[in-house]
Amino acid sequence: MGDQIRQGVPFPQLGDSWSLYQDGHLWRTSQWLTELLFSYLHSLFGWHGLIIYRNFLGLALLIWLTREILKGRKFLLAFPILILATFMMAPLVQERPALIGVLFTLALGRSAAIILENCTISARHWWWVPATALWANLHGSWVLAPAALAFTVLALIISSASRRSPVRVPWQLCFLSAGTLIAGCLTPLGFRGILLPFQMADRASAFIVEWHRTRLIDGLTAPFALLLLLVMVMLIKRRIRTDLDLLFLVLIWTIFASLAFRNLGSAFLIILPLALRRFFPAASPHLSRIHWSIPATLGVVAVLVVNPLSTVSNQTIGKYLLTSGAEYRVLNAYNASGPLLAFGGKRISLMVDGRADRYPKEWMAGYLRAARDGVGVESYINEYKLNAAVIEKASMAAHVFRYRLEWREELTEEKYILFVKP
Repeated sequence: MGDQIRQGVPFPQLGDSWSLYQDGHLWRTSQWLTELLFSYLHSLFGWHGLIIYRNFLGLALLIWLTREILKGRKFLLAFPILILATFMMAPLVQERPALIGVLFTLALGRSAAIILENCTISARHWWWVPATALWANLHGSWVLAPAALAFTVLALIISSASRRSPVRVPWQLCFLSAGTLIAGCLTPLGFRGILLPFQMADRASAFIVEWHRTRLIDGLTAPFALLLLLVMVMLIKRRIRTDLDLLFLVLIWTIFASLAFRNLGSAFLIILPLALRRFFPAASPHLSRIHWSIPATLGVVAVLVVNPLSTVSNQTIGKYLLTSGAEYRVLNAYNASGPLLAFGGKRISLMVDGRADRYPKEWMAGYLRAARDGVGVESYINEYKLNAAVIEKASMAAHVFRYRLEWREELTEEKYILFVKP
């Protein structure tokens, strides 16, 4: 995407050259600035530019978390919380645009906690209006900003009611929430960006794991569940009715976390500052060097020793298609699309790529049955004039291509196999 933006391709036409499926609807990216950044990093450093991006932002996230959790608190109390946060955040440190959204979410959770604690907003909180405009062009998770601020409005109303004082609507915070909502629409998607998360949840939940409903018993759920347990224990221990505002916010963000696995990290980063400021207030604004240098050093080691490019599947298949010199129209498994486009060059076109929100739900369901089980695969071959297929080698579709269609088995790599039409 970033390469095409630099080449001057209009936003509504991004990706058209490599995607065979067309339905006449305009598709626009929600993260063009990050894609442009990726393009420049790739130009300068090759694919390792994305690793540099991931390492730099991942380390920044860990150091920031360390500072927020350990600052002014007893080390023996705060360090286990830091370990919990690290286990929650580690799966999110990936070479994806979403990583920038994680940093914005941490800042948002911190701001919401400060507003709730002070029962008012300060002049610096208005920076969230331009910050949300920037966030919206970096990643679609910007919708958390107006939502978090709106929920904080309700929490402040609950807080004043629990104190049996006259209920005052925090109008400034309402205007700030509305301002971030408008600012987030200053993107190529416009007001449709508000609906993007719902569209993704509807279309992608059937075939992308991170959009599946959150399961209670799962390794990814464990850190979030432990944070909730800590909050519940502290609420029961305090038995203060003025904690109803915090209970409301925890309930709202827990419901949000339960909707999809990808929501767990965001909900964690918003609940964590609320819990820290309410239950474990910092005794001082200072943080000793030894307290943050040890976790930061471990973080440096962790982000530098991992090179996910070495385990990317389909590299060999993509490079084979590139060097063959022919043009290929490929029926492909969904998860095979990225490496094929990255390494296969400009002569290949795919049925589906990573833009899950681009394909109608019903059409995608039928196509995935064909790519996985071979059901009705001939109709796609004829309609789109396909001459290659990259599918899972253990699938029923592979059996169909091998024995019924008698396509040539050209190459096998890990879990995928390349078939070429005779």
